[in-house]
Amino acid sequence: MPDQSDDRSGPGSDEVLRALEELEAVLRENAESERLLAQRIAEVRLARQNGREWKAILGDEDDPGTVQLVSTILRRQSEASGYLRRSLVVALRGEGQSIPSIAHLFGVTHQRVSNLLRRVAQGNAAAGGED
Repeated sequence: MPDQSDDRSGPGSDEVLRALEELEAVLRENAESERLLAQRIAEVRLARQNGREWKAILGDEDDPGTVQLVSTILRRQSEASGYLRRSLVVALRGEGQSIPSIAHLFGVTHQRVSNLLRRVAQGNAAAGGED
């Protein structure tokens, strides 16, 4: 029989696993996008060194362009990491961790953790208890 003090199926644990899976998928997507971005950067640099204007360089790119790639990579990373942070905070709190100890683990202030928990609770209430 498993030790009850080592309950890995506690509140929020499945959500954390989903968040980890999402982050892993985003990392794979971003790796492909980053390879394309590196290629685009080399092309943009060469065009600029050859005297082309920025508007012409960026306007002639195939979609997604350099700036679009950067924005997409950062958005994906931000959304996935935010989901992971929210899920972990909820899971840690559900396991009885104090807000200051969670803040220490995340390297943020306790106010930041409190605000995150409040936003999650408000989001759950607005969604009828589902997130």
